Amino acid sequence: MSYDRILISDLETMTAAKNYRNWMYRRLARYIGQRILEIGAGIGNFTELLLDRELVVATDNYPPCIDYLTSRFDGRLKVPPILLDASGNFESSLKAYRFDTVVCLNVLEHIEDDFKAVSEMHRQLVVNGRLVLLVPAFQFLHGTVDKSLGHYRRYTRKDLLPRMNQAGFTIERSFYMNLIGMAGWFWNNRIIKRHEESGKQINIFDRYVAPTAEVVERLLPPPVGLSLIAIGRKS
Repeated sequence: MSYDRILISDLETMTAAKNYRNWMYRRLARYIGQRILEIGAGIGNFTELLLDRELVVATDNYPPCIDYLTSRFDGRLKVPPILLDASGNFESSLKAYRFDTVVCLNVLEHIEDDFKAVSEMHRQLVVNGRLVLLVPAFQFLHGTVDKSLGHYRRYTRKDLLPRMNQAGFTIERSFYMNLIGMAGWFWNNRIIKRHEESGKQINIFDRYVAPTAEVVERLLPPPVGLSLIAIGRKS
């Protein structure tokens, strides 16, 4: 199976994980403004939750994802989806949109020169704009699914936050999310060595685990998690 097909298949699997996606959105919503540049929108699973904002410019590096986004939203975006390689220099015309937020979820791990990418995201923002960044956490979890999806690395605060500081961001907040998901990821990636995420497992997690995990983590913020979220402000 080609890398593009694995990527689309993985994103389609996650489309059904509505409880998990809404949990993620609730963790991030307070930091997301009205004029948004979404880096690596994929097939629009998170874009769909941003349609009430003033402006969303959805971008992705893969033409099949741009085609998918165009078909899925069919004119509901004020700006058509844009093909954008986040590992290179961004189009200068993007700055005209005066973005107050860059949203980048599960993308940075795909980029070899992640510092350059974060620096470009900084350049696109207006002063006091925010980068809302979510990345996979902890390198010991890196395994077969990560490799199939083209992940260069997983992160901790110690890895990620200095890169953001060096790119010009002031860290407003950082935290881990989805502690219980670490066990499943370790099992699939490091023990049985799956090459794709399991739709059945995701459905079970989304239906029975995610709603309870969200409540527990709201009351008891975990010290570690499957994902790391970092909010940076351009000051």
